[in-house]
Amino acid sequence: MKAEDYSQGDAFQAEKRSLFGAGWLPVCAGGQVPKPGDFQSVTVGGWSVIAVRGDDGAVRVLRNACRHQNMPVASAPAGNCQNFRCRFHGWTYDLAGRFQSAPPQFAPPPTQTDRDLLSLATVEVRGLTFFSLEQPPVPPELTEPLPDYRGTLITDVPANWKVVVEHLLAGRPAASADFTWLPPLLAVRRAGSTAIVEQIVPHTFLRTRLFTHVFGDDVDAHKQAAGGIAHACELLQADRADGKFAADDNALVASFHQGLAEVYAGSS
Repeated sequence: MKAEDYSQGDAFQAEKRSLFGAGWLPVCAGGQVPKPGDFQSVTVGGWSVIAVRGDDGAVRVLRNACRHQNMPVASAPAGNCQNFRCRFHGWTYDLAGRFQSAPPQFAPPPTQTDRDLLSLATVEVRGLTFFSLEQPPVPPELTEPLPDYRGTLITDVPANWKVVVEHLLAGRPAASADFTWLPPLLAVRRAGSTAIVEQIVPHTFLRTRLFTHVFGDDVDAHKQAAGGIAHACELLQADRADGKFAADDNALVASFHQGLAEVYAGSS
């Protein structure tokens, strides 16, 4: 690993193409979108998507890009709606992403077939929703169910996403009933009747958002811990910029770095 892998855009673009674009990425907890019309809009590794619960009760993940000129159709990070409407030229879509209408001056020609929002491969695992651009053959797996969903904390971390991963993996055994790592962006910690799901959301190479999904416990009890992760990662980011890197003496960290080396080698 090099300092520029944590602080410049070339590595992030390679990660977007070869890592985020190829695997299953977490987008939300099902409890964040409990009712029809509830949605979460996030940008994961450069991909802007919407997770929305439809009238049929299913959660779908749609590209947040109007088929007219690729402008976003959801500008709020979360909410409830009956449809999605591009505020630039008025193209409107239902909750399943199907094209509904557009003002006459911007209406698509009758011959245009790609009117609907792009619907991405989606899978729900133990109350967590994942999406993929390429739909790998093996979906993510959690062997044990999660307790009841209690809420989500959202923390902005001024650090590269890899720093957050390294912090969450440090000191964790490769095999443990209390810790599960679902690469590249999800960690599950269990303690008795409580489970904490840490969803890492890379926005840019120097900005990460951490979604702490709390199951089985009061969400407010975990605010300080989430803030502590952000502070620790900010300090680690300074170390990486100075050329001080995480040691590969942990099997999970070593495997994470090996996967990144393969991504970078394949993009060079």
